Amino acid sequence: MRAFNRTALGHARVAASKGVPSSAMSEIATTKGTILNSLLKFIKADLTPQQYDAAVAELPEDDRGMLLLRVLPSAHVRETLLNHLTEVAARAKGEELESFGRRAGMAEVADAVGLYRFLVIVLTPNALLAKASNTWSSVHNTGKMTVENQGANSARIRLSDFASEPAHCARLTGWFVRLSEMTGAKHVRITHDECLTRGAHDCSWDLQWS
Repeated sequence: MRAFNRTALGHARVAASKGVPSSAMSEIATTKGTILNSLLKFIKADLTPQQYDAAVAELPEDDRGMLLLRVLPSAHVRETLLNHLTEVAARAKGEELESFGRRAGMAEVADAVGLYRFLVIVLTPNALLAKASNTWSSVHNTGKMTVENQGANSARIRLSDFASEPAHCARLTGWFVRLSEMTGAKHVRITHDECLTRGAHDCSWDLQWS
């Protein structure tokens, strides 16, 4: 548990030093329960029962207790819970966090889109990106997502005023890739070249497709 606390504190200090508003740091960042449910579904399917038990045993007590509850899709869930869960699952699997987190994010999209899948598949990547800001705000209570330098087959996505952690960035990278693919985009390429956890002011991704 102490390791998680030191990690979170370290990222909080980086965020503060890079100008993330104090309100974003003091407010507990949350996401919707449907995202947790989708992540948990992926982890249970991807890990062996022994690996899953080992991962859960590493979680702080309050996080373990949350996993025992029936979480409603509309419930507000702490972002740190999803980050902790991704970290321990990757470690139990013996996989790099970046790789595991990206696979988890892609699986979350496939599951969480659910009833809205019919809408996604008729949109183009650009049309989907146009909805990025509103979509982010409908799921998260902190942070601002914007799309910059948008072209016919490329865009730059920026997440600001959000206390990012590596696990979240990895999962979000997977989200961008899978959502693009679901619109019919081919040869999707993505680079997370600026990250708050690596000293940048915000988190940014360059997304390209054909």
